[in-house]
Amino acid sequence: MGPKGELTSVTPVSAAAPAPVPAAATNVEAVSAPLAGNIFKVNVASGAQVQEGDVLLILEAMKMETEVRAAQSGVVQDVHVKEGDAVVVGAPLVSLA
Repeated sequence: MGPKGELTSVTPVSAAAPAPVPAAATNVEAVSAPLAGNIFKVNVASGAQVQEGDVLLILEAMKMETEVRAAQSGVVQDVHVKEGDAVVVGAPLVSLA
């Protein structure tokens, strides 16, 4: 009976938790580093309007430049890096809303 009671008490929590998470994700989306490297050039500033596919910044890794593009249109909320910064895979680079 105990495990059954635990399972019941866990189910409503997990069912309720996803509701606020997608709402927050649709408001501001973090653009993450696709690979580890150094920020070579930042093309946007906070408050800039961007379209899907626009180059937000250029990341240099192993002597290769990689363009990091906007996955969606929106407004840049915050730029978390500056030119010369070293980043790791998954590090937040820019927040879009």
